[in-house]
Parts: sequence; structure tokens; C-alpha cells
Amino acid sequence: MSATFELSGYGPGFMASTGGHDAARAKRAAEAAGQRVKVLEANLAKTLMICETLWELLRDEHGWSDEALNKKLYEVDMRDGVLDGKNQRKAVECPDCGHTVSSRHPACIYCGRVIDTSVFNLE
Repeated sequence: MSATFELSGYGPGFMASTGGHDAARAKRAAEAAGQRVKVLEANLAKTLMICETLWELLRDEHGWSDEALNKKLYEVDMRDGVLDGKNQRKAVECPDCGHTVSSRHPACIYCGRVIDTSVFNLE
């Protein structure tokens, strides 16, 4: 025997009305995310242009070569042991409390000891 019940006030139109609000909220969230992506893309393009400009200044005024740049890029990329275009710190043991500190956290979540002091840490 199965039991069924009906919630008073929640007829067939209830789902349609809440679904509409959910759809509108999802549409606004998607539009906001799209705008954030456009801003990030513009910032990335500007950052790449600045990097290229700085490299050309160093190359032209100090005589550094593209080969030297590529060698240094390889060295920096391999600091984490993986040739993947990233330099991400691996999980390490906190020198103060001995707990493992994830690369996602700049400080130990147990004792607060700052682990990653790099100015290039991305969060």
C-alpha cells in the first residue's frame, strides 16, 4: 500500500513559478560569469602585452637572447618537478607543527605559520 499526500497551496502552478525564478536567477548568474570571463580575458591580454614589452626591453637594452629566456622558463617550470607551464608549490610539512600544508594555502591552517611567501602566489 502506498501513501500519497497533497500539500495545500502547492498546486501544479507552484513548480512552474519557482522554476521561472530559478531560471531567471541562473540566467543572471550566467551573464555575470560571462562578464567576469571577459574582464579576465582582457586582463590576461594586457598582462601578456606587458610581459612581451618587458622582455623586449631586457633583450634590446641588455643583449639577452630568446634562448636564455627559454632556458630560464624551463628552469622555473621544472621547479615543481613537472614540465606543464606552471610552477605550483607542492604540499609541504609545516616546520612549526608538522602538519601537511596544501599548496592551496599560503599558511598552515593549524598553527598559522606562513609557508608561501612568494609574491607570485596565485589564489
